[in-house]
Amino acid sequence: MKYEDLSFEMKNKEGLDVTCDITAVIPNPDNSEEPYVKYTDYMLDENDNFIDQYGKIIEENGEFKLVTIEDKELINKIEELSRDAVVSYVNQQVQDNLSE
Repeated sequence: MKYEDLSFEMKNKEGLDVTCDITAVIPNPDNSEEPYVKYTDYMLDENDNFIDQYGKIIEENGEFKLVTIEDKELINKIEELSRDAVVSYVNQQVQDNLSE
């Protein structure tokens, strides 16, 4: 899965160039100008699942930059925000369908 608008290149921890794809954009309640992103470089874990990575998009000198997040507490917060966003979306869809 590679999408032109959601793909980017970066160096991984081993210093190799890898193509990554953003799998989710999560609003940052503390700063709407710097959303969180969940992305993958298609590396697999021991169960052959893609390893999710997290970052924050920031604007610096007119250019956008991805800052990788490794803090487990912040990652847990981002995952909770992501779940909350999904639940809110589903609830809204149900309400919209009941109103029709």
